[in-house]
Amino acid sequence: MLKINGAMSVERLAVELEVSKVCVRRHLSLLESDGLVAFDEERHGRGRPRFIYRLTEKAARLFPQIYDEFAKEALTAVRLNFGDEALRRVLRSRGDELIAQFEEKLSGRNFDERVKSLTREIDAKGYLADARRMKDGSYRLRQRNCPIESVAVAYPQVCEEELRVYREVLGCEVVCECRIADGARKCDFRIAAPGLTQISSKAPARGAG
Repeated sequence: MLKINGAMSVERLAVELEVSKVCVRRHLSLLESDGLVAFDEERHGRGRPRFIYRLTEKAARLFPQIYDEFAKEALTAVRLNFGDEALRRVLRSRGDELIAQFEEKLSGRNFDERVKSLTREIDAKGYLADARRMKDGSYRLRQRNCPIESVAVAYPQVCEEELRVYREVLGCEVVCECRIADGARKCDFRIAAPGLTQISSKAPARGAG
């Protein structure tokens, strides 16, 4: 109802849904605790304020979206009309923007802090990421979700740019061991410790992991 009609009061929701206001308030309270709805106070004279409920950005993501299809179609149009080199430049430009964003947030931090902060930034974008420090000082960065999986499957260059972003931001060697886009259940990256020029890795393979 809130998606269709926009912001609504408890009274109006109760009428539309044909349930009691108590029932509506109970459901709204649960939705609010989950961060799915928020409310604004609407005052009229000296009486008690009326609460007007609306969906949050988090709730908006629960409804069907076709961002991945749009992205694939846009990249396909670039390649068909302007060639592979233009596609590469577009993806590299996006990568450069991400590097600039991450650099601004990670500026002044040491290696360990940069890895942990980058992991948090990636996790906030929906990658379900975590990082674990290894005995040799390197890190294993693991992503259990790929929010752009269908795009990455169609355009592996997206994964190549992702790897470049991590290398540039962390200032060290980063190796991809397996990818969701290749059929694995996760994306695993090994991040070399400062001064470590080589890290053992296995080449990404379909079904790996």
